[in-house]
Amino acid sequence: MDKKRLIIILIFIIIFIISIVLSLFYYNDKYSVYFETGTDEAILTKFVSKNDKVEKPVEPTKEGYIFKEWQLNGETFDFDTEIEEDIVLTAKWIKEEYVTISFETDTDEVIESKKILKGDCLDELPIVTKENYEFIGWYLNDELYNNEEIHSDIILIAKYKKIVPTYKVGDKVKIIGNYSKSAYSYPHQDYNKKAIGWEREIIDIIENSEFPYKVGNSHGTTGFFKADSLEKI
Repeated sequence: MDKKRLIIILIFIIIFIISIVLSLFYYNDKYSVYFETGTDEAILTKFVSKNDKVEKPVEPTKEGYIFKEWQLNGETFDFDTEIEEDIVLTAKWIKEEYVTISFETDTDEVIESKKILKGDCLDELPIVTKENYEFIGWYLNDELYNNEEIHSDIILIAKYKKIVPTYKVGDKVKIIGNYSKSAYSYPHQDYNKKAIGWEREIIDIIENSEFPYKVGNSHGTTGFFKADSLEKI
């Protein structure tokens, strides 16, 4: 073997030994984070020093599926977690199927239907307004819907609670509903219907009564009303 060839072999041996030493030095006190994509797309294993955090890789792709997240032992992995052992992170996929959410508001306000991935949920539920009513939520099959995961087309129905106003003596009001017939001073059984649209005043408030608001004017008492039978002028 000539001298030149021997020198080349010795150089390769030295380089090999140095690389082994460096590898042992580099990987000492380091943990591996392996990414299992479930596809032919491979993500290089990352080596992290003890108590360091692993950098989130570029999201993988899979035909017909949407990448959702990285999981550790079936749970969502938080990339702010300090690494203290070798771990395997597995890609969680959602099949690319869509469902439609429709909204019924019982008002003139129209909310367009939304399409989302099957098994997902809306980022935010819309809020609707209805005059003299308080919006209390969206209902699905007569149960309050709390933005759970959706697996089929659904229709959400808006429900409201009537805002019952309060009045004080002296408030000017318009009569918009019936009042207690027994409280009216005239004998006509249907007179309470004729009073709808009259403008009167709160002249007294009867505590603990079904019809607490005594309404009238200088000519006398018109009747006793519930709050939702009156409208403030």
